[in-house]
Amino acid sequence: MSAPNADPRTAWRCSPGRRLPAYARDLADARARDLVPTQRQVVVFLDHWPAGPVTGLGPAICCPPGFHPSRLDWRYLAALSVLVVPPPAPDGARLRHLLAELVSARPKRLILLRPGGTPAAEFIVSEAYGQEVQP
Repeated sequence: MSAPNADPRTAWRCSPGRRLPAYARDLADARARDLVPTQRQVVVFLDHWPAGPVTGLGPAICCPPGFHPSRLDWRYLAALSVLVVPPPAPDGARLRHLLAELVSARPKRLILLRPGGTPAAEFIVSEAYGQEVQP
């Protein structure tokens, strides 16, 4: 999705007082040019980055430790499927803040993945029913 000679007039502009999450610049700039990821989904990691490469799931971005989710711009995730991967023992309030911010970005789907947890996946927003769970 990255374009080395992209027109700077089509670069993503963050909402006032907000900035992009880690690793989101290429995705946001592509969305500014009306492009979407091939699989139409994005993985958002909370407070960690995976040890190995992220493949087959689409672009990956990170809400890094030390940044409150409300200070980051998530609007470029509108109409995409968003998979959220928290750390093994997430801060519950921080996770709820991230999910609330992502819900307000109006994704097509918002799915919380809990590797090794029960349930393994939880729909927060689904295409068929809209918002299913209040973060």
